[in-house]
Amino acid sequence: MSKLELVNLHLSDEADRQAVYDTDDIQIMRIRLSGGEALPTHKANSNALLVPLQGAVTVRTEDGEVTAQTGEAIPVAYDTKMDVSNQGQEPALFLVLKTPHPKQFS
Repeated sequence: MSKLELVNLHLSDEADRQAVYDTDDIQIMRIRLSGGEALPTHKANSNALLVPLQGAVTVRTEDGEVTAQTGEAIPVAYDTKMDVSNQGQEPALFLVLKTPHPKQFS
């Protein structure tokens, strides 16, 4: 049986992108985007769930565009080409839950 532990999500760290939890089954990234900032266009390297903790995050794929705020989430399937951005003026802070862990696709 595994030991119960506390996971630091590094919400106040200055780093823009940081893996905050890694196991064989899941990877959780914490990402911070300034107002108007976007990640480079990329393909999802796993099944991902984007969960805003502060502000809003917008995801655009060939299927359309959706914006999520705190209390909502955006699922993105493996190998989906996407643009992820903060279209607002306030900073956005969000988690990306990737399962299975991306290393399983390598």
